[in-house]
Amino acid sequence: MKPYLTLVRARIDKNPHSPAWITLEARWRALVDVAEGIVADCERGRPGPRPQRLAAYEVIKVGKTAEPRAVVEMTMAMVMMREMTPHLFRSDRAFWVQLGRRVRGLTDLNFGERYVHATGKVKRCYRELSPQAGIVLGRWLAETLGVGGLHLARLEQADHERQVAERRDLHNALSSLS
Repeated sequence: MKPYLTLVRARIDKNPHSPAWITLEARWRALVDVAEGIVADCERGRPGPRPQRLAAYEVIKVGKTAEPRAVVEMTMAMVMMREMTPHLFRSDRAFWVQLGRRVRGLTDLNFGERYVHATGKVKRCYRELSPQAGIVLGRWLAETLGVGGLHLARLEQADHERQVAERRDLHNALSSLS
């Protein structure tokens, strides 16, 4: 994850005043608002899919504790990873689950504690979402914020192709020397 986060942060530092970052953060806040609406409907007694409700609770938790910029950066880095190295994920569903895990990992809310009677200590454990809720959460994130990661991946690919062309031109020029 670290190389992709570095690429995202470098692009942000290169264009700090771009309205794209503000727009992506606003899209994250809009997703939090949608999640709050889903939870409010559920609490009023309106029926709905359980995985969607669980994903909405997670979005609200992350929205309250994590910085919007951190969520945007993590999502864009994951989408860049998906685009630049697609063999790392078996399917779209696997990607969505991992995306949800990484965004939930920005806070301590995805960890729980349990008391171990044998040792008398409290042990930290990871609280996993149900697979369906993880897919819904990751899909929401990818649909809402993934466009930024796709664009950055294309920019990185264009930069890489430009560097390869420059090296090739230099090699051709050196090989033509007599």
